[in-house]
Order: sequence, then structure tokens, then C-alpha cells
Amino acid sequence: MPRGPNAERRAATRAKIMDATVRCLAEFGYAATSTPLVAKIAKVSRGSLLHQFPTKIDLMLAVAEHASRVRGATVREYLTPYPEGPERFLQGVDAVWASLQRVEAIALMEVTVAARSDKELAGRYPEFAVDLDALLHRARVRMAENLGIPDRREEIETLAHLTRVALEGLAMSSVFIGRQTDDAARVVALLKQMRQQVIDGLVAHPKPPAR
Repeated sequence: MPRGPNAERRAATRAKIMDATVRCLAEFGYAATSTPLVAKIAKVSRGSLLHQFPTKIDLMLAVAEHASRVRGATVREYLTPYPEGPERFLQGVDAVWASLQRVEAIALMEVTVAARSDKELAGRYPEFAVDLDALLHRARVRMAENLGIPDRREEIETLAHLTRVALEGLAMSSVFIGRQTDDAARVVALLKQMRQQVIDGLVAHPKPPAR
């Protein structure tokens, strides 16, 4: 169904607001990010912003979802050249690290950390976090299935979770000190080495064909 001009304007306004909020969070942090500041940077009226996002919390949750989608799209785009299976599994480490270099990743970190101290955000953030964890869980299940070892799903899930939390912690450390840490390349290399060991085990001990 074709979209009308009002829907298109609304979508364009929303996109400007999302971009401006990401910039505010990344440059100024959660506490300094306000709806008036976002409206000013987005070059939209505060009324237009409040029409779509009545409160700061509504805006923060929307930008968290937006940032999560951008990170996921970055991972998928990075992995597009690689076929399903061992090579994509191996390159997944670099894909996750690439997604964490996005300014949206910094914005998401700001919202996540703020959910610990902002009572209103803390009351609503868990729903987003649970949905995100469910999405990542499904991705890890597919990863194990595509490797041909569904019986080792728990191991693959744990390794994927380790990759995520290690790289997110590394990225957060980089934000705190204002530059990428010297250990970043070594951590990425070690995580890829761990995944390579899983791949080598598949080659050394292939799963027998089903009878």
C-alpha cells in the first residue's frame, strides 16, 4: 500500500530525531541528553518530537531499539560474503566488533548503563532487554544448526555469548578512555582462535551421516 505524504513526513522526522538522539547520547551522554536538545540538533520543533515521543524515556527506548537494529544490520552486512557454516562462524567475531564501532553502539551503551540509575527507565528497559536476548538466542541456535552440530548448541551459545560480552566490555572501555585499547586486536584474535578450535574439531571429528 502506498504511503501518504503525512506518513512520509512522519518517517522523515522520526529518522532525524533518531540520528540526533544517537549523536547526543554519544557526544554528551545520557544525563545531558534532553528532548529540547535533541529537537534543536534534529532541526525539528519540540512539538513534533513530543508528538512521536511524549517523554524522554519513550525516546530512549526507541533509540535503543533503533541502535540495536543498526548493530544487527551491520553484522549481517559484514557476513553477507560468507556462506553459512564454519567461515561465517569464524568471521562473526569481526562482524560483532565492527558493529560496536558504530556511533549507535555508544548510544545503546549509554541507555543501558542509565537503566541502572534512572528509575523510570529501569522500570521499562527490561522488556527491551528480554526481547533482545530472545533475538540473540535464536541467532545462536541458527549458528549451531548451520555448523551441523545442534547437539553442541549449549557450547556454541556460550561461546557466542562470551564473544558478545567480551567485545561489548572492550568497546565500553574504549569509550571511557577515549580511544581503542591496545588489547583490542589481541582480544579479537583470541576469540577467533577459540572459534577456530571448534571448527578444527568439526574437521577432525566429522559427524557421521544419519542412517
